[in-house]
Amino acid sequence: MDTTTSGGPRTPERWRLLLPAWIGLLCVLAGAVLLALVPGTVDDVDAYAAAPACRAGQPRSAGCTTAVPATVRATENVSTGRGVRYWLTAAERDAAPGADAVHRIHMVGTKPVYSAVRPGDEVTLVYWRGEIRTVRFGAVTQETKASPSEDWRFPVAFGLLLVPFGLVLLHAAWWYRYRYPSATHMAPMRFMVWPLTFTLVAVTGFTAGLVGSGIGNAFTVTAFAVVPLFALSAVCAWWLQRRSTRAADTSDIVPVAVEGVRCVSASVHGDVPYSVAGFGTLVLGDGRPAATPDPTGRVARRPLPGTLTVRGVRGLRPGDPEAWYSAYKYDAAVIECRDGDRTVLIGAPREEAGLILGALARAD
Repeated sequence: MDTTTSGGPRTPERWRLLLPAWIGLLCVLAGAVLLALVPGTVDDVDAYAAAPACRAGQPRSAGCTTAVPATVRATENVSTGRGVRYWLTAAERDAAPGADAVHRIHMVGTKPVYSAVRPGDEVTLVYWRGEIRTVRFGAVTQETKASPSEDWRFPVAFGLLLVPFGLVLLHAAWWYRYRYPSATHMAPMRFMVWPLTFTLVAVTGFTAGLVGSGIGNAFTVTAFAVVPLFALSAVCAWWLQRRSTRAADTSDIVPVAVEGVRCVSASVHGDVPYSVAGFGTLVLGDGRPAATPDPTGRVARRPLPGTLTVRGVRGLRPGDPEAWYSAYKYDAAVIECRDGDRTVLIGAPREEAGLILGALARAD
C-alpha cells in the first residue's frame, strides 16, 4: 500500500491566529505593568522599615510609627472558597472617650502572634500612615494584611505568571501562521519545547511569588529554574514527538480480508454526502462499506460509492478533524481517498484500518 500523502493541513482560520496573538499580547503587557509596580512596593517596604517613632502629638496618619497598647478580645478563623482568613479583634487600652478603639485586624497567617494570643492578652498595635501594620506580642511580631511587607506578592506572582503565559500564546500564533501548514506531526518537538518551558516557568514564578520568602527569592528561584525546566521540556517534547512519529508510521497497515459482517469505529470526512456528523461506525463485509451512526449497523446506512479510491494511509496530522484527536489520540490511522476531484478522509483506530482497506478493495 502506498503510504505517501497528498496535500497538507489546511491553513487555520484567521481568528485562530488573531485570538491567541491578542490574548498573548495583553498578557505580556499586563504582566509587564504588574512587574513595573514592584519597585514602588519595594520603596514602601523600605520606608516602613526605616520609619522613626512618632513624637508626641503627631497624627497616626504621618509617615512615622505609633505603638498603641491593646487588649485581645477574640481570634476568628473564617473559611473562604480559597482558604482561611485569620482575624484578630483587639481594643485599645488608652483610647479617648468616643474614639473607635476596637479593631478587627486581618492577619497574615497564624504565626507567631495569632496562634499564641488568647482573649485578655496584652498586645501592641503599630500604626503607619493611618493603618495597623504590625501586631507585637511580647518579643515577637507579626504583619497584618495592611503591612507593605506583603504588597509585592500580587504584582510579582501574577507578573511572573502572565508574561511567560503570554509568550506561550504568541509563540502558538506564530507557529500556526508560519509552521502549521507544513507540519507533519501532531506534536512537533520544535513547537513543544518553548511552550512547555514558558508554562513551567510561569507556574514556578507564580508559586515563588505567593510563597517565597521575599522579592529577591521569588526572582532568583524563577531565574535559576529556567535552565532545568528547559531541559525537562526538551525531554518531554522529544518523547511526544517520538510517540507521534511512531504513530505516523503506517507501513505496517495492509489490507486484511473481512470475514462476515463487521462494524468498526471509523468516520468519514470530506465534502461528500456520505460524510455526516455523528456517523462514527463503518459497516464492512455487507456489500459496499457504509457509514452509520448505529454501532450495530442496522439503520441509516450511507454506502461509500464505487468512485471512492484509496490513495494512501498516514497518521493524524494538524488540520484533521479535531474530534479524531480525542477519539483516537495517537492510536489512529487516516486513509486518504479520492472521490472524483474531492479528497475524502477516513479516520479509524490503527487496528481497524487494515479491515477497512480490505473491505474497500473487496468492494472494488
